[in-house]
Amino acid sequence: MYGLRSSTLECFYNSSCLQDLAAFMDTSRTLKPLNDSLQTRFVPASTVSIDTLIDELFIETWQNSSNYSNYYTTCAPKMCQYTYSEKYSIVYIITTFLSLYGGLTVGLKNIIWYILKIVWEIHQYIRNCRSRVQPITA
Repeated sequence: MYGLRSSTLECFYNSSCLQDLAAFMDTSRTLKPLNDSLQTRFVPASTVSIDTLIDELFIETWQNSSNYSNYYTTCAPKMCQYTYSEKYSIVYIITTFLSLYGGLTVGLKNIIWYILKIVWEIHQYIRNCRSRVQPITA
């Protein structure tokens, strides 16, 4: 893919290269070379990389003629309406409170359970260390 993008179209402007290409593809069609004298912004057209042509979207000229007055007279609406939903309506506040309460009850139940489990294991470790009898060697 990188090789194709870095190559050029210069073979398509040369008749002997096109004949070699037709012989390689085993076709009897006669291929005509591209006209190198046509006006183009890609100068010289035969040596411009395919990568450049792709990046420029193969566009020779770009003409934008926007006529907003004609657009608005053609699409003139008779009525314009919009809706605005309040962010802090009573329904929004209630659903936010309920979701916060539900999330906290589930989350805190799990967190407190694991904290109590860790505290219990620390307590058991300290208890076992106190009750361990170690002989005194002299």
